[in-house]
Amino acid sequence: MKREDKEKQVAWLREQFQGVRALFLTDFQGLTVAEMNDLRSQLRARGVSFKVMKNTLVRLAYKDTGVEVIGEDLVGPRAAAWTNSDDNVPAMAKVLVDFAKGHPNMGLVRGALHGKIVEPGDLETLSKLPSREELLAKLLGTMKAPVGAFVNTLAAVPRSLLNVFKAIEEKKGETGEASAS
Repeated sequence: MKREDKEKQVAWLREQFQGVRALFLTDFQGLTVAEMNDLRSQLRARGVSFKVMKNTLVRLAYKDTGVEVIGEDLVGPRAAAWTNSDDNVPAMAKVLVDFAKGHPNMGLVRGALHGKIVEPGDLETLSKLPSREELLAKLLGTMKAPVGAFVNTLAAVPRSLLNVFKAIEEKKGETGEASAS
């Protein structure tokens, strides 16, 4: 690789790493090209970038960014998955953990989340978090429940009154039938 190409790659990586919310390193040795492409497409579908990079270029690019804490883990062949959105972090973790379970050749190394180290066990915990949509649905259901209960309580008074009127009407109907016979 020519020096100009390396400089362009470092500049591109630095730009990518500036807004990174989470980055996870993987050991991809033993995966086939088809498996790597499958993983890449699963991550891309969730708005996550995935790339195999030269460690020396990454070391040059991550200085003064939130992913600088991964420095000691850049040994041997590594691939990185990263996202600039907090909403994508649980989805990214889920894809990586599920893929690693189905492909024993892939290892989860470590990562960075908001500038702090994340161990593989923490990544598994992140993968079990519900999605943003699920959390919003649960929140909406929780907020809607008291309002629904209040409406039912308010509706119970007229409903009970109508039931009383109906019972009186039925009672008068029975009395009227008995006196007519």
